[in-house]
Amino acid sequence: MWAVAMVSSAVRSLTPWLQADPAPLQGSTAATLGNTVCRMVPLAIERPSIGQVPAIAAAVKQLVAQSLRLRSPLGGWPTDLSQTPESLAPYLAEETGELLDLLIPSATSATPAPSAASTLIPIPTLVPHLLWMLASSGYEVMRLIEGVQARIFSPNSQGGIHVVRLVPVLTLTVEESSYALDLVTQTDPLPPLYLAEATEIQLLDNDLASQTLPCGDLLAQTAEQIGFTQPGLSSLLGDGCEVDALRPFQSWQTGTLHLRLHLAKMESQGPPQPPGSPREAMPDALYLPPGGKPSAGSTASGFTLDDFASTLVDGPDSATAGVLGDWLTFTDERWIQIFLSTYAEQVVAQHLPQMLPSPQGDQEALCNRVTYAATNLVQGASGLFKHTFVHEPVLVADVWPRLRWHLAQSSERVMQLMGGVSAQVLPPGLSWQQGSLYLRPLMQLATSNRSWIVDLSRGRLLPTTPLALPAEAAVDVADDPWGPLLTVADLTALVDCDLNTHTPAIAALRQGTPINLHQLDAEAGCQAGLLTLNWCFTLQTTL
Repeated sequence: MWAVAMVSSAVRSLTPWLQADPAPLQGSTAATLGNTVCRMVPLAIERPSIGQVPAIAAAVKQLVAQSLRLRSPLGGWPTDLSQTPESLAPYLAEETGELLDLLIPSATSATPAPSAASTLIPIPTLVPHLLWMLASSGYEVMRLIEGVQARIFSPNSQGGIHVVRLVPVLTLTVEESSYALDLVTQTDPLPPLYLAEATEIQLLDNDLASQTLPCGDLLAQTAEQIGFTQPGLSSLLGDGCEVDALRPFQSWQTGTLHLRLHLAKMESQGPPQPPGSPREAMPDALYLPPGGKPSAGSTASGFTLDDFASTLVDGPDSATAGVLGDWLTFTDERWIQIFLSTYAEQVVAQHLPQMLPSPQGDQEALCNRVTYAATNLVQGASGLFKHTFVHEPVLVADVWPRLRWHLAQSSERVMQLMGGVSAQVLPPGLSWQQGSLYLRPLMQLATSNRSWIVDLSRGRLLPTTPLALPAEAAVDVADDPWGPLLTVADLTALVDCDLNTHTPAIAALRQGTPINLHQLDAEAGCQAGLLTLNWCFTLQTTL
């Protein structure tokens, strides 16, 4: 069976509750898929770069910026006037017309793109691509994949608190046979754990708090967002993708690949532990990150954000423990606008091919709907930033997972490196060392008299900056996914390129952005400071 090291790294970056090295593709149907090759049209994984046509890129920026201004709480939109694609259209007519005018000559002069050719793709190679596309489709999607606290209502319950996760299941149907794989656990799916679509659920985790709604509605909303922000998954989520499949001991057969979404209730006693390690007693339904300790006297029903913050500290005596329960405000309006607009611009760019002149529909109305939906992901009442991440004070404990998502969604390579990849490293003056190579994004908060470092890949406060691999060290990544032998400097340049291209506001954080830190300590009060984001590579060696 093919090696699935890249699958494991993608999984680990999303789900810290999994074992450090999950056994690949366990279970009868999962094992069959792990040995299956499909002839299919490759998924459109890479995001289109609108920067290749500067005029179109500028028009998209203007359209998104004007829409965000109209939808901003500070934009002066009348509170008694609803915001819809139709109500916003008159105020976006100039920007919409300019963009569509630019698309007309590009459509008429461009040579028709040839149909994508089918290619042979092993299922283990497809899995990490699917995981990244799912995780990058939205912050809430990634959090659901990781597992979140939720109140589950049933006829015989007033609403018990459990950990619920989104289960993406890849299914191959060939003639009368069907084979399924849980993309996250890499095992056979467990339908008995799935929540019925009629079961009502309320998300409780920090900034994901929501109204009570049926699981079927939440799944439908999630699938709609995934299909909108990652159009390449629409066919898999819908009627399926026709493929030719070759399984062990079988001939080539025509089949269909589907991607199905389910919600499942996880174990109430906490995240799974590695084999042979004793389980610590945990309050019922209390989810703790690996190594986290329950607060004294805390219970599932009384679990607070301060309790959550305390689980993220490496040691109980750490002098930095309090900062995750403090609040901060971003104060650089220019950085805020770049941060808000970049993601919406990416989403609009993905739908530009649909806006090309066509007799099938009203392109102006389509452009308005896409722009409205894209900005709704940023500033809408139920969107990505529904809790005013950048316009009002926000808990530090809520900042790091959002920044981590923006890093992970910038490229599949970045997400996999954050999860760790098998590699051999030769530092200058030393011998070859084998282990897991990690991209370590570090968020630093600094005021005039204090500083804190948070490891975004693990969500943990660090006493000091970790020892980074030297830039001159040679790196040989297993399965050679990014080319021949590289140096750490080469890998850093690849990461920098991904971030500068897809998340420029995150890349700009290397120089820092000003903040106000509202500390709970009455003596400290509100202090001006700087939030900086740096990244380095470390190696966790194997014995």
